[in-house]
Amino acid sequence: MPRWAIVLMVVTGALCVLVPVGGVVAYVYASGRNHEDLRFPSEDVTVARCAPDPASGRPVAELSVTSRAARTGTYTVTVEFLDARGEPVGRGVGKVAGLAAGATGRTVVSGPAPASGSAAGSGGDGAAAGGERAAERAAPRCDVYDVGFLAVGEEGP
Repeated sequence: MPRWAIVLMVVTGALCVLVPVGGVVAYVYASGRNHEDLRFPSEDVTVARCAPDPASGRPVAELSVTSRAARTGTYTVTVEFLDARGEPVGRGVGKVAGLAAGATGRTVVSGPAPASGSAAGSGGDGAAAGGERAAERAAPRCDVYDVGFLAVGEEGP
């Protein structure tokens, strides 16, 4: 077999291996660069306070939203309320509209039903039932379930 044919086969084989590997490496590099500033709206929301409403016993979440978005927009936050045992009580939705980049807004979200074991309806001030530890056990838990962000000028779904 002539020498040029052997060289051609080696070069062709090397290209068949190196081109796909190089393509994968280039894709991974470009993908990482394109997504390095990727952010999720849920990172902008914190639960500032979660407690039962003294009058109704429904869980109430006070939310703080600090916008790190590049544009002014509206945050729609869904909160899941859990009772003292960790059982879901329901969900509520809050909205912070027209929040500018870098600004902080607040909203209050109430649960749809009283949390079982909450302070309201327990028939006392909590001191007779074991003091502050009983009150802590009766406190609901408020978890950020979902956050949507819609920039000004964008159309919703």
